[in-house]
Amino acid sequence: MTAHAASSFGTKQQKRAFLASLVGTTVEWFDFFIYATAATLVFSTIFFPELGSNVGILASFATLGVAFLARPVGAFVFGHLGDRLGRRTTLITTLTVMGAATGLIGLLPTWDQVGIWAPIMLTALRFLQGVAVGGEWGGAVLMSVENAPKTRERFYGSAPQIASPLALVLATVVMYFVARMPNDQLMSWGWRIPFLAGFVLVLIGLVIRLGVEESSEFTEVKETGTVTKNPIATVLRTMPSRVLAGIGLQASVIVLFYLITTYMLTMATNIHGFTKSDTLMILLIAATIDLFAMVGVGILCDRLSAWTVFVGGVVFTGAFAFPLFALFNTGNMGLMIVAFSAALVLGHATTYAVVSSMTANLFPTEVRYSGVALCSAFSGVAWAAPTPLVAAALVPTDGSQHWWPLAAILVGTAVVSFVAAASMRSHFTTGAASDDRDDQSRDLRVRVGDPA
Repeated sequence: MTAHAASSFGTKQQKRAFLASLVGTTVEWFDFFIYATAATLVFSTIFFPELGSNVGILASFATLGVAFLARPVGAFVFGHLGDRLGRRTTLITTLTVMGAATGLIGLLPTWDQVGIWAPIMLTALRFLQGVAVGGEWGGAVLMSVENAPKTRERFYGSAPQIASPLALVLATVVMYFVARMPNDQLMSWGWRIPFLAGFVLVLIGLVIRLGVEESSEFTEVKETGTVTKNPIATVLRTMPSRVLAGIGLQASVIVLFYLITTYMLTMATNIHGFTKSDTLMILLIAATIDLFAMVGVGILCDRLSAWTVFVGGVVFTGAFAFPLFALFNTGNMGLMIVAFSAALVLGHATTYAVVSSMTANLFPTEVRYSGVALCSAFSGVAWAAPTPLVAAALVPTDGSQHWWPLAAILVGTAVVSFVAAASMRSHFTTGAASDDRDDQSRDLRVRVGDPA
């Protein structure tokens, strides 16, 4: 690689910001995903044994959804701090909260030991995980995007997005080996190992993040004295349509992802008779392919229109919804891997890799952390939290073959994302995003009465 090619990826500090965003968010999503996988595989048995199989799975999925309901709390708290104090300090805090909550889950007693207090404590710690994630994603996006070279904004913006499949691969590998343990060992202490690892992983993430300077764009805001006093209120009062668009952008990609990684894993075991290890292997293969696709899409979108690639992914998601479930319903492992891989690469990677930087493009620097955090948090409430619950309620995981309502829901969310992208297309023009953010900042100061 030539010196020019190497420098086109950024300065040493810019690359460090990219790495901090990638590694820190990988740690947070690893903590998050091991919970989702454990909720699918073991929590219904050890925390809700009195409820029966199907109701226990619903209760387990409900604790999964608690984190998404907690995300707005994190968005309000950390969005405000991120726009007032800075991105770096806020991200160090979110990572610490997530690591502590995850490690403590690994120390929890079960229902057989303390009864109802076990699921209560589990739910409380899951709530703290949600609060942390509510502030993490937006800050990680900004740490990378606001430090990015102008020609690499989409790739840098994909750093926290690449972290998602990377964390999913790592979490799946860990849970794959845990799931292969004898059932009595898995249920007694084996499931705790990945959660206790959260104490160690958070230290690694903190070391990396402590070595990164504050975002260059936010530093400029502080130096010019244009920090907004109440950024959350400013976003909600002056930019509600942008928040709604940001929520809509994530509809199809979130519903697709959580249908595959939570609900369909349970269906594979309960309906098609796959072992826990088999379902995790299917997910591992698909997630690994998705990981490499995410990197490629991030690089590609610095050369092509991010909007076009995003819309292409949304359209594919809608078109592939019924074939996805039809292939899955065959019960053939090879066809399942093909279906999951196609959905994640062409429906997930093409949209998720760029939705981060596209959401950041919607808001000026002074309130960007708050705006992006609100979009992410309420997207979780609107799309991620109800997906496993609605899916399990519409199509029980105890043997029903009537899966078409789920495919129809996926088509509906694709329509929502398409409308959201079309409504804000002018914000996503490649090469104009930085100039547009400058215009947004001037407009914001006029609207809230701050000096120009």
